Amino acid sequence: MNQSSPFAVRTVILLVIGGALLLLASILMSGFGEELSRAIGDAPAADRKDGAGFHALRRLVDAVQPAERDDKDTLDNPAILILTPTETTRPEDIKTIVDRRIALASATTGGDDFVEREGHPLMRFPTLIILPKWQTEAIPLGGGKVRRTGVVNLNRVEKLVPAEIEWHHEDRENVGVSADYPEIRPFAVPDRQLYAVKGDTVEPLIGARDGAAILGQVGSSDTFVLVDPDLVNNRAMADERNAKAALAMLRAIDPEHDGRAVFDRSLHYTRGDRNLVKLLFLPPFLGVTLALIAAAILAGIAAAGRFGPPVADPRGVALGKRALIDNIVALTRLARRTARAGERYADTMLEVTSRRLLAGEIPSPERLDRIHPGYSELDRRLRDADTEAEALAAAKDLHAWKKETGA
Repeated sequence: MNQSSPFAVRTVILLVIGGALLLLASILMSGFGEELSRAIGDAPAADRKDGAGFHALRRLVDAVQPAERDDKDTLDNPAILILTPTETTRPEDIKTIVDRRIALASATTGGDDFVEREGHPLMRFPTLIILPKWQTEAIPLGGGKVRRTGVVNLNRVEKLVPAEIEWHHEDRENVGVSADYPEIRPFAVPDRQLYAVKGDTVEPLIGARDGAAILGQVGSSDTFVLVDPDLVNNRAMADERNAKAALAMLRAIDPEHDGRAVFDRSLHYTRGDRNLVKLLFLPPFLGVTLALIAAAILAGIAAAGRFGPPVADPRGVALGKRALIDNIVALTRLARRTARAGERYADTMLEVTSRRLLAGEIPSPERLDRIHPGYSELDRRLRDADTEAEALAAAKDLHAWKKETGA
């Protein structure tokens, strides 16, 4: 019968290494998956060329009214900062950006370098949040193309607005520009209901008759919210009227700087939440993790390399007469009956010795004493033994008596 392994040694090694690498990759993906998806996943809406993206608006702004400063950090640029969050964007990330912009505006009102630049008396650092409306997914093997799969969860999107709001759905016949902002041009509103929000701290620039805002200003800050992105997305920018209305909207938001704007991408590439896996694979604990992995590899190598053939497990019951006697002794000791073995042994030895020395007479210690003195004493010691040690000593003396007498 062939006892060899069905797998070659090389196959087993490759399977073990591959399994270990897949396990490590699974652990890393569970900890860094969110961060990787933000870094290499769906492109920011400002770069997407599908109908729900804003690539056309970004190119229009960059061509007609680009920002005066090309900051690496767009958050510090005094031009309008356009945020294009997704349904999965964290509200706290938007709040951090808005608070920073408000703080920059407050800091520059006292006469910083920005204050007198090109005759502008004030740097406002306005922010425009374009809320998401459509869910999209990448088309497999589509070369970066995406398709629209439905509308977003309004309960999630609501948290992206830095104000208390309630949702409205407005017919395009009810939508118009606020009389306080005549410089805003009307959009070619799509033939569908528009999303709008209503809140005590939201002032409509483009709104409905019931006071809901499609484009609104949050309180007295320079934070603006465009609720329905269908006014400025790529599909809308195909209409020249919407392109002109979008530029007019930016000028109305920041007339001091002619509506110059930059698009933010930091929302799409922010760091993920902390978790135990990231803690293990980032400094300062990375060294400990690598040491543990190295120790596990060395332990595996040590376990795989045997010295010689494997040792077979011993039999539960050994073969041979000696093993049988040893088992009987062990069972007798386990039953605590070794002290009574002397009497049985004395009976056996008396029968065997009498058969050899008495020539058919009735076995008797006294008859054996007449032939070879001393047997009766040894017989008595065996029968009177109370412990295993006493019985063993008497048995040894009887064995010596047999050797001397030739019995």
